[in-house]
Amino acid sequence: MKIPLISFSFLALVLPLFAPSANADTVLGADLSTFAVLGGTPVVSFAGGNDTITGNVGVSPAASITIATPPTFTLTGGTQHAGDATAATAQAGLTNALTILGGLASVGTSQSNLNFVSLNPGVYNIGAADLTGTLTLTNTLNVTHPTWVFIGSSLTSSGVVATAPGLFDAANAGVYWDIGSSAALSGVMLGNVLASTSITTTGVTDTCGRLLASTGDVTFAGNNTISNTCSFSASGLSGGLTVTSGGGGTVVVSGGGVPPSSVNIPEPGTFALLLAGLLPLGLLALRKLQASC
Repeated sequence: MKIPLISFSFLALVLPLFAPSANADTVLGADLSTFAVLGGTPVVSFAGGNDTITGNVGVSPAASITIATPPTFTLTGGTQHAGDATAATAQAGLTNALTILGGLASVGTSQSNLNFVSLNPGVYNIGAADLTGTLTLTNTLNVTHPTWVFIGSSLTSSGVVATAPGLFDAANAGVYWDIGSSAALSGVMLGNVLASTSITTTGVTDTCGRLLASTGDVTFAGNNTISNTCSFSASGLSGGLTVTSGGGGTVVVSGGGVPPSSVNIPEPGTFALLLAGLLPLGLLALRKLQASC
């Protein structure tokens, strides 16, 4: 009995789709981490002022970036991506990152007050947060690769996110703000702000992090400085957490003082499309196999 080569080709294509990857990844992933500013729709806009951005600036699915005139807009270490494949891939990574970080809420500690407190690495459920004072990140627990995850329904920040001296001397630290709707920022921010809807700034400095909005826009007013890399964290504080496949549509998130957690990840739509396209090939292989018996 001869087994058609086509059947082996079909299996070689399909079987890896069911095998969970054992490779570890970061929360943001390689594509999203190259961006300092990313919006969804309608646009990323810069309404005057002096803006200095280090890293890529992009928007997707919208296809335009509005820069008001006359601003002083300086972009270094990156390029603009308006509705292109690079921005689309980054937005897919943002959707994934929001799902992963949001899934950590079950292991989080309630922390409704962010003003004039010091917080060790961990996951904090902050609700509708309003930061007007100083939040100090510290690591008295001596956690390796310290990581802070703040999960809130909204964020208004006009205060300062500060750090204890030498806090990030250890490599691969992470600071993440997972916001379920929108964020309004001014003052001094630190880390990566991921908003499900939009981000508005009126003079914010985030010299080590990113502003990433999923479905809405990122709007700048006043003087703003955003950088996805800095002297004490080449990754722009996007480290700390390790993401590995848990199988069955889940990932396991661990590290940085965060309890290991299993998070459900929706199956990508491309899988269904690919399987639909390969199904006729598989049926043809089976028919040839039956005919040869």
